[in-house]
Amino acid sequence: MARSLTWSALFALVVALALPLASGPAAITTAVAQDVSAVPVTAQTGRRVVVVIENLRSGRGQVLGGLYTNPRVWLREGHAAADCTAPIRAGRAECVFENVTTPRFAFAGMHDEDSDRELDRDALGLPQEGYAFSNDAREPFGPPSFAAAAFQRDRLVVHARYGL
Repeated sequence: MARSLTWSALFALVVALALPLASGPAAITTAVAQDVSAVPVTAQTGRRVVVVIENLRSGRGQVLGGLYTNPRVWLREGHAAADCTAPIRAGRAECVFENVTTPRFAFAGMHDEDSDRELDRDALGLPQEGYAFSNDAREPFGPPSFAAAAFQRDRLVVHARYGL
């Protein structure tokens, strides 16, 4: 029977699954908080940022995503500057974020195939639904850093991954 997590807890799961068992909880904290430089706000009025998520394995469900503007809270539950829920059409979805006022930001999202707003996992804890990071960032031993996922463009295409 599959277990579930909230979509924002997906990233903690990815960290836990990707780190070697010997690393322990301290490695998880380090991986999440490795880039703590400030991101200055430079614009008085915001701009529109569109993230296109491709490579979705089915048209079922929706994509849930978050745009992070502060590296200090990257991937922390409830700390995205903006959230999106996007329908899937022809294997892709678009998350649109309005009034983005920082010059640099990062995206994290998941393919919520059963529309329960939770990440489904198998008995071993492996994700059964897809996830994506901006720049298709991927680190060998944990989630990507904010610096690896950060971008400045108004439109970005990312690709969903399934499993590890």
